[in-house]
Amino acid sequence: MGRLFKQKWLLMRINQKRTEMISLGESLGLCAEETIKCSQQLDQLLNDYSKCTSDIIPFTFQESSSEFGQYIKSLLKRTAS
Repeated sequence: MGRLFKQKWLLMRINQKRTEMISLGESLGLCAEETIKCSQQLDQLLNDYSKCTSDIIPFTFQESSSEFGQYIKSLLKRTAS
């Protein structure tokens, strides 16, 4: 599934699930098992959408600390000059 198509599909599902959750909350109450389950499903859809739209490239701690170390060394060299 293409990324843009998946985003649009997820937005449609999110809106449907949100409407369903509101309806359940109004008719059964916010603490009803069905409402909570629907809320959890909505959370999952929102998480999926967030992952789908995120452009952040994951990096390891070691990579980031190495980059930070290089940055500090370059600052020290400039300060010493």
